[in-house]
Amino acid sequence: MKNVAAFAFGGLVFAASGSQAVSACGDKFLLVGRGVRFEQAYAAIHPASILIVLPVKGVKSAAVRDSRLLTALKNAGHKVEVVQQPANLADTLSRARRDIILVERVDAAALHDMAPPAGQLKPSIIGVLEDPSPSALTDAKRQLEYVLQTPTSLARILNLMDDVMKARRDSSRRSGAGS
Repeated sequence: MKNVAAFAFGGLVFAASGSQAVSACGDKFLLVGRGVRFEQAYAAIHPASILIVLPVKGVKSAAVRDSRLLTALKNAGHKVEVVQQPANLADTLSRARRDIILVERVDAAALHDMAPPAGQLKPSIIGVLEDPSPSALTDAKRQLEYVLQTPTSLARILNLMDDVMKARRDSSRRSGAGS
């Protein structure tokens, strides 16, 4: 009897050592290192047409030049175009409808006063500040509707884009309902 019990126990140990763990539905994503990264799975709630305006080459550290930003925006479903700071930005803006313009804060003032093409909603301008001092951040928030302080996570940038598009949608509904 002892031999049979020992043989059965040995057989169970041998069978258990060769088996693989089977995870149900989403349990495999709960294991460490097995989940999908937020930037890979994130889809924009309100996809936007975004124009990224790169500053002149003299500016050494421009947050809008980060290639990860462009990749994350495209992966989220946004239509993104990147332009070098052109001499006549009004022509670039008149060629296609833009929802959001990402631009360094120093260049945002010039864009703020531009009138949108006829029949189009004015694009939302997001001023990008890299490691701003508290006073510069306060001034930027006073001058601009939206401010993006970098460095920050791509998830926070994507959430800001969704917030801007939601605000645009809400304002267009209010203006449409009022007319």
